[in-house]
Amino acid sequence: MTPPDPFGELFGDASVPHEALRRQAFNLRWATQPADVIPLTAADPDFPVAPAVREAIARQARQGLFCYGPAEGLPAFRDACSRFSEERRHCPARPEQVLAVDSAAAGMRQVCAHLLRPGDEAIIFDPVDFLFQAAVEAAGGRVRRLPVDALSGELALDQLESLVTPRTRLLGICNPLNPVGRVLRQEELERLASLALRHHLVILNDEVWADIVYPPHRFQSVAALGPELAARCWTVHGFSKNYGLAGLRVGCVVTPDAAACAALAHSSLASTTMSGVSTLSQIAAVAALQEADDWLAAWLQHLRRQRDLAVAELGTMPGTRVRAPEGTYVLFPQVDHRGLEPEALTARLLERQRLAVVPGSPRWFGPGAQGHLRLVFSTSEAILREGLSRLQRGLEELAEDSG
Repeated sequence: MTPPDPFGELFGDASVPHEALRRQAFNLRWATQPADVIPLTAADPDFPVAPAVREAIARQARQGLFCYGPAEGLPAFRDACSRFSEERRHCPARPEQVLAVDSAAAGMRQVCAHLLRPGDEAIIFDPVDFLFQAAVEAAGGRVRRLPVDALSGELALDQLESLVTPRTRLLGICNPLNPVGRVLRQEELERLASLALRHHLVILNDEVWADIVYPPHRFQSVAALGPELAARCWTVHGFSKNYGLAGLRVGCVVTPDAAACAALAHSSLASTTMSGVSTLSQIAAVAALQEADDWLAAWLQHLRRQRDLAVAELGTMPGTRVRAPEGTYVLFPQVDHRGLEPEALTARLLERQRLAVVPGSPRWFGPGAQGHLRLVFSTSEAILREGLSRLQRGLEELAEDSG
């Protein structure tokens, strides 16, 4: 007999606050779409966050004080992130190595701005989230792409060495890999690490999805492969995918050492009041790390059911191939576009089926995304079923129209 799930009610169909989402959920989601559209777009949960996080915010608000915090982050926040790095990621880090940043995305930009100079090159995956390219190019660098099979998630590691030039400075690792949903294997990480060591590259290590991994797969951090690697890793963590705190704009960078952290704080202007992270957001993140483990475990149970449902449904759709993601809550099926460009297909689905998804286009994920769509399943079962039903109707109509 399956034991009762004490958190299951938090992720039921009735737990989706539709009216609030229509007012507050931006970034391609409910608040930016017409009322009859289902958005399976941005990777953001449709559910309220853990009760412990809400209580921590309320307690702080009742005190009525919203003071400046330390430039590098609240001591409690840096300490909690340090313990998180050591206990969950097996990467020893002192609090003095942790810099609070106003989102994982901002952390990526700040690291690239700190480490790269105009003309420097960075190796990133293809496909991968567009923020890697954006962060590199904002610093005046350019990207070279390591091909990844968008369906299987296999990395073309035999091409890795050929991407290195005299201008190569940085290696970007996204693990688990958005949008492919693959959890990198230790042997893959070791080959990537070996390249970084041989060519004296720094590693921008994006682990924002690392808490969203489905058994039997297990997450391995590249920074945990040894002290020599840890000394080259700038690891970015966030609280949006695991705990749903995207709107609080809070994350952290675990830097190689205390001196590197101080230098990053200076170059990013965190050491002035021109930059910094809301203290209330840091308090919420501390509560998430310290008091929301049970909530996170239940969230993963819900996501696993959603994943299995979506993969089964997508497998019945015409011209569609899909592989169950090992991590993340995004799906990246290969879809027969019937000659349409990626944006044209998603525009057709939006117009005719009232379904919003993200196209597998170069501007979002790189050239390797061609032929795919990205959709999220961080919602209720009822919304996901309806969204998948609309996708199936849209693909069936497209097949009929194209003969």
